[in-house]
Amino acid sequence: MKKLLLIITIFFISTNCFAQEGQNDDQTDSQKRLDKFNEAKKHEVSLDVVAAIAGLGINPRYEYVLGRYSGVGVDLNIGILDNEDKFDYYETFSITPYYRQYFFSKEDYGAKGFYGEGFVKVFSFEDGYFISDFNGGRNVTESYTEAAIGVGIGWKWVSDSGFLIDVGFGIGRNFGIADDRNETFDLPEVTGRGGVNFGWRF
Repeated sequence: MKKLLLIITIFFISTNCFAQEGQNDDQTDSQKRLDKFNEAKKHEVSLDVVAAIAGLGINPRYEYVLGRYSGVGVDLNIGILDNEDKFDYYETFSITPYYRQYFFSKEDYGAKGFYGEGFVKVFSFEDGYFISDFNGGRNVTESYTEAAIGVGIGWKWVSDSGFLIDVGFGIGRNFGIADDRNETFDLPEVTGRGGVNFGWRF
């Protein structure tokens, strides 16, 4: 009797194992990719080390991996430089949401390698100028807000542990919002974007 129960138990265990293997084999490619995506690292945080070392600003970035070939993110720029008339105008803050399309990525949900991006940038800056008067004159600093739309390219390396390096640059066209407020300066028609980011994917 004990031998019969042992044989029946082994039979059911074996049947259950074969059934599970069959279910795994029956998974479609899309289901397997979805399972892999759910287990993958999809969040990235990084910092532009060039801007930080040069003392120009603190530029953190967040990106969310949408899939194998795409991601969305946002850059912040917080200016920390004391301008003191070193620049015609000095960017004090900006926020730049972007969408990226990755190319040549051989891994499911890799989101690394060469990429192209489109972005919208909203930024504020200060402009200083001198006003002459009967007392000799005075320096005036005013703040303005501008927006731009543009494109960029770059390359991202991501290690298996999640450490990443992102090198990119782009160019955008200003809308000219600030030019309508004051005629003491001519804001360039284009604005730049770029940096070398070190960070982590998790």
